[in-house]
Amino acid sequence: MNNTDREIEILTNATLLAGALLNADTSKREAMLPKLKALENEVKATQLEVHKNLKRLVIMTLNAAIRYSSSGKQSDAKLARRNGNEVAKELGRLKRLAHCKEENRWPLI
Repeated sequence: MNNTDREIEILTNATLLAGALLNADTSKREAMLPKLKALENEVKATQLEVHKNLKRLVIMTLNAAIRYSSSGKQSDAKLARRNGNEVAKELGRLKRLAHCKEENRWPLI
């Protein structure tokens, strides 16, 4: 697995865990919180420039999910969902971009 794939996996897993935390009951939230905080550190360690906007959105999603876990405020849950949707859009955009570059790599002879 190359560095790009590893970073995408970290960003995706962090977003999915944040989304799962929003739907979990209180006891599961408490168990998921340390995992979410550990993933937050991994997300901050990602370095590829192409993932800069995605990284920002994932961090905003994680922070809102962590705040929701500790405060229980619905506004934090809404913010986490909204940011999670933006992450999904950005992942889709990057996937389409990679697919286009792959198709146009070498002309057929």
